[in-house]
Amino acid sequence: MPAVQRVGDVDSGGGVITSGVSSVRVNGIVVSVNGSGVSAHARRNSHRPVTAGGVDSVRAGGIPINVAGNADTCGHVRTGGSPNVSAG
Repeated sequence: MPAVQRVGDVDSGGGVITSGVSSVRVNGIVVSVNGSGVSAHARRNSHRPVTAGGVDSVRAGGIPINVAGNADTCGHVRTGGSPNVSAG
C-alpha cells in the first residue's frame, strides 16, 4: 500500500503540500486530503495546484486522504510520504 501524504510532502515536480485536515495527523504531521493546497512549482509560479485522486475508502474530515502515486491537479504525482503509515 502507498504512503499517506502529509503537509510538507512533495510531488514529482517539487510541489509541497501546504494544507490539510488539522484535526488528523500522521506521524504528528497534518494529513493531506483531496483539495489540499500545493505550492507553486516547476517554473510556473502563477499556478496553484491542489491534491487530488485520494483514497475514497479512507477519509479525514469526510474527504479522501492522499497517498503516494496520486496525481495533483497539475499532473505531478505524489512521492514520499509517511515512512510507516500507508493506505489504499
